Amino acid sequence: MRSTYDQSELLQAKLEILSKTNMIDYVIEIRGTLYPRESTPEEIKARRGVVLSQLQELQDAVEPVLRLMQRDDVMKTVETMRDPKTLINYLTTNREFEFKIEMIDSMYQLAKYRYECGNYVESASYLYFCQLVMSPTDKNYLSVLWGKLASEILVQNWDGALEDLTKLREFIDNGGAGATASNMQALQQRTWLVHWSLFVFFNHVKGRDLIIEMFLYKPFMLAENLNMQPDEAECWIVNLIRNARLDAKIDSKLGHVVMGAQPLSPYQQLVERIDSLAVRSEALTSLVERKHKARNQDIRWGAQEF
Repeated sequence: MRSTYDQSELLQAKLEILSKTNMIDYVIEIRGTLYPRESTPEEIKARRGVVLSQLQELQDAVEPVLRLMQRDDVMKTVETMRDPKTLINYLTTNREFEFKIEMIDSMYQLAKYRYECGNYVESASYLYFCQLVMSPTDKNYLSVLWGKLASEILVQNWDGALEDLTKLREFIDNGGAGATASNMQALQQRTWLVHWSLFVFFNHVKGRDLIIEMFLYKPFMLAENLNMQPDEAECWIVNLIRNARLDAKIDSKLGHVVMGAQPLSPYQQLVERIDSLAVRSEALTSLVERKHKARNQDIRWGAQEF
């Protein structure tokens, strides 16, 4: 089968993009495929040394935390503590852990650097720890949620991505986009949330049933950010419900959409539509066959009369 694009051109495009990142080993690998007879340029080797040096420096700064994360007994205790203040007190007062409060920010920096190097599994693990110990008011908390979601999507961990998507949605809904965030900034967060949710919903086993809920979430708050009047917002939602053929109605006083009992997802609607068409096609086929047989019988009878 003929390829749509030339493989060497695709590799060259990847190389140009990756050369601007910290994914140096991947750059070296692609260069080796494109130019098998050439040695790795000294510039790239030097950059690799810088990246490894920076990575080691970041890891050294949080070495006690990395040791804690390898202990199942400690992590089980950490995961049971839902209050960040209680958790930090537990970590800082236990001298065995050697944990310091400034290590939280260092863990975030390490996770971010791991992400930039293409180590998404490690990045997701470090961001998970940051999420546990950080307060929602922390300046980096929103970035931690976004980074964790992106990492889980890139490693195709759809259950983890769905959980992160739900947490991020709740955080944004509760005004967590920033205490001083403008309406436009909040709208941008929700727009990006809808965009990234498509990766999850189109791959998660329950995605088809959850996608409609996502596109209907906080519609009136979105309308406020768009400077829409309540009646305009309601008209917009009505059209959305009608076009999607949902069993739903609008509660204008509460400002949300009330879904009917067990609404069918678009995927389920499509399946039922196909089943319905199949039944109708079978019925039409049977009708045509009966008429064809009757017509043939009439012709034979007519021939016998002559």
